[in-house]
Amino acid sequence: MEAHTSDNQPIAPDEASDVSILESDSNAEFSVNLDVYQGPFDALLGLLARRSLDLTELALSTITQEFLDFVQTLDMNNNIDTVSAFIDVASILIEAKSAALLPHTEASDSDEQTMQALRDRDLLFARLLQYKAFKEAGNNFRERLAAQSGFFPHQAVVTEQVAAMLPELTWSTDALDIARLAAEAFMHAPPEEVALEQLHVPQVDLQAQAAMIREKLTERPGAACSFEELIRDASSRLEIVARFLAVLIFFKQGFVQYKQSGPFAPLSLRWVAKNTDGAVLSIDAGDFA
Repeated sequence: MEAHTSDNQPIAPDEASDVSILESDSNAEFSVNLDVYQGPFDALLGLLARRSLDLTELALSTITQEFLDFVQTLDMNNNIDTVSAFIDVASILIEAKSAALLPHTEASDSDEQTMQALRDRDLLFARLLQYKAFKEAGNNFRERLAAQSGFFPHQAVVTEQVAAMLPELTWSTDALDIARLAAEAFMHAPPEEVALEQLHVPQVDLQAQAAMIREKLTERPGAACSFEELIRDASSRLEIVARFLAVLIFFKQGFVQYKQSGPFAPLSLRWVAKNTDGAVLSIDAGDFA
């Protein structure tokens, strides 16, 4: 069918929409017969999107009635997507036409009307493209399923001739041998090392901070010293953390006693170890276990 406008001029192919929105299962095409346009509904949408036809001149009620008559000839079980597509597009047309027909009291609203008309046109065209994308994707899946419907997986089997060519497998290793090999592999595995490349802060010598704590506490034999005094000259938060770890280790080793009345209360420390002779006490990884 060739589409025509109200002046009986045929629609050029580039003016009509190449987006097929209302494709039925029977390949029947929905066409409208209006005063300003006669032809396929898809071509009408293309004219509206390109502003080749004024939306306010269309009788949407007539289009709806003709579509209802068209639907009665279809099998609804196989064409529900066609009805859904028409309802969606029709709602956009009604909203756009309502906005175009609403009265405006000020003359300055003409620019806003123009912008709104452009937005409505762009919205309609974007929805058409969206439908086209989904239709093409669905057709692509349908074609692939049809093309691959004749392919079936083939389960390979080993014939007697091929099986005779295979050497007989003889096990010479038992479960204990496998366990022994695994133990040797783990024994000679390289030691795990913690990567420090991601750290961008200067490292703190825990041994040096522990020696500083010991020195300050031993300067006051039998006297208590607050933790605040021990960290007063710390240059960074890391040094404070290192000194606190040293205090915990000394307490674990029995060299320090502490007193604290409650959570977050001042912490008092006292050195109680004897015969250290000024030696730096050792701290290793086992102290953190």
